[in-house]
Amino acid sequence: MAVIAPDITLGKRVPVWGRDGHGTRVVVDAGAVTGARPGRLVSEPASDGDAASGPGRWVLAVDPSLGPLPAGVVLAEPGAGGRSWTVIEADPRPSTFDPALSYIRVEAELNTG
Repeated sequence: MAVIAPDITLGKRVPVWGRDGHGTRVVVDAGAVTGARPGRLVSEPASDGDAASGPGRWVLAVDPSLGPLPAGVVLAEPGAGGRSWTVIEADPRPSTFDPALSYIRVEAELNTG
């Protein structure tokens, strides 16, 4: 077993919902980054040797306190200009040795623009 040391800070971006002119629920603001915790960029598409994650997917190790992380949730670096990723799939990886070693393995797509 390997311990994955953090190299990035990630938080969950909670969207602000509103209604459009037709009464349909829509996201009106991306929301602030909340709950920033240490995380790790495990692999990125440019250097991804993991055939299981497929092309274009980033793999992140995220603190379990940010969960649950259903598909569509946005993870982001705090601060102006920080990168953000949209969760495609999240898989909790609990540690039976020490709960402090638990993490969530996240496959995500980098948001651009």
